[in-house]
Amino acid sequence: MIRLKTIRFKNFLATGNRFVEVKLDKEPMMLVVGKNGAGKSTLIDALTFSLFGKPFKKINKSQLMNTVNEKDLMVEIEFSVGRVEWKIRRGMKPAIFEIYQNDKVINQDAKATDYQKYLEEKVLKLNFKSFTQIVVLGSASFVPFMQLTTNDRRIIIEDILDIGIFSIMKNLVKDRSGILKEEITELEYNIKLLQEKIVLHEKHIEELKAKSSKKREDNNEKIKKKQKTIIAIESEIGDYQEKIWTLQEEIDDQTTIVKKHKDLDSYKLQIDKNLKKLNKENKFFEDNETCPTCEQDIDEIFKKDKLQQISANINDMNDGVNKLNKEVNKVTDRLDEIAECNDKIQEVESLITRRHSDIRAHQTLITRLQEEISETNVDIDDDKKRLMENELDDSKKVRLQYVVQRRYYDILGNILNDKGIKTRVIRKYLPVINDRVNKYLKDMDFFVNFQLDENFNETIKSRHRDDFSYYSFSEGEKKRIDIALLLTWRNIATMRNSVNVNLLILDEIFDASLDQAGVDDLMKLFNVLKNTNLFIISHKLDVLDDKFPAKITVEKINNFSQMIFE
Repeated sequence: MIRLKTIRFKNFLATGNRFVEVKLDKEPMMLVVGKNGAGKSTLIDALTFSLFGKPFKKINKSQLMNTVNEKDLMVEIEFSVGRVEWKIRRGMKPAIFEIYQNDKVINQDAKATDYQKYLEEKVLKLNFKSFTQIVVLGSASFVPFMQLTTNDRRIIIEDILDIGIFSIMKNLVKDRSGILKEEITELEYNIKLLQEKIVLHEKHIEELKAKSSKKREDNNEKIKKKQKTIIAIESEIGDYQEKIWTLQEEIDDQTTIVKKHKDLDSYKLQIDKNLKKLNKENKFFEDNETCPTCEQDIDEIFKKDKLQQISANINDMNDGVNKLNKEVNKVTDRLDEIAECNDKIQEVESLITRRHSDIRAHQTLITRLQEEISETNVDIDDDKKRLMENELDDSKKVRLQYVVQRRYYDILGNILNDKGIKTRVIRKYLPVINDRVNKYLKDMDFFVNFQLDENFNETIKSRHRDDFSYYSFSEGEKKRIDIALLLTWRNIATMRNSVNVNLLILDEIFDASLDQAGVDDLMKLFNVLKNTNLFIISHKLDVLDDKFPAKITVEKINNFSQMIFE
């Protein structure tokens, strides 16, 4: 059972920036009164907005915003389904839509449409149209069941009987049947195409038989010429390779020369380093008479001997440098010869690469010629024909399977259509529906026999067995029928466990069409309702004030609707 407990709203229609809170399950019967335009029906719009994101009245959603504050519209509703507690928060400026399960928000990443679908299908198991048929009976935008089109009547009853799944199944079956039809059409096209291809291929085979012999001879002759050319190129490549080997023999000392050049460079660097050191030492003794460290005079004899020794070492090293330079020049010349030889090797290798490329080109042509020979092979084409024939057989088998499947789906579609299984379920419940309606009419002292058929057309007979339609009656009598149907839908929904809601709201049903006797009859009926929190919205306080244990008075104060609870 859905037990609607509390609803709170602010900046909603004519309400101000302070939350208005209504306990929906506190009293078994609650009277809501006020002058026209005071905002009595705001409660209904707040309910439908919180649960379904739309107003009950036929107004734009944007018109729900308080025109004074123009922001911070918020509606919160708390309810339980079984043992699970739920809360929904909806707002505008800023936009808010949150669903809480046991105080924990869920599905925050879902799109708003998916979020709403989850709420209606998984939590409430109730949509807007069903809500307005079993929870709310209003005088403003509400359209009573008997004033709906036949299709809309069917939708309502299917929702209440929880047989809408059959419509979904029917659509799925219809879609699958349509897909199968397209696949069958495509298969038939492919079958025809394969049949045509087989005929053409048979002609092709005959043509190949006439051409294959000459084609083979011509191509084989071309292949032989290409093979001879390849042999000649391979011989040419062999000559190039021998030339490379000869050149490589001429530079077999390449590694040794490179190493020697490197070693000579290293020796030269070391000699240069030593010469630099000796020149520095020679300059020191030439420029200094006193030791800069100990500040003692340098002995002249020592200084002279030292300078002679350094000069001799410098001369020896310069001689070595000259000899080293000669050796470096010899090695450098040899390296130039080796480089020239390597350039020649690269040129020959480039020629070899180009000739290998020529060989590949000739081999590619040979492969193409061999493929042409294969294409003219009648045996191969006979294999292709057999493959196409096998494909044709497979396509015919699949087509037959699809035809059988589609026949089954068509049968299932007939079962699931409005005249099938759904009608059988409706027929089962029609006696119960009619019995309940007539019971409630009798309880309201309205003695007619009301019958709905499986097409949801009414037959109404009086005591004198005169036939009437819904529109034959006065507004008060029609209102009694509307209420009887409303209560019946609630009973049936509870039986089917599709919808069971504690709340029932009647909006101004007493105000225009019911006399005092009608009011008294309805109150008898309402007093025996079980598990129902009844809200009666009216501006006829004088008629109803003493009939309700609790009351909400709605007044307009400073252009804002305020609710006074009594």
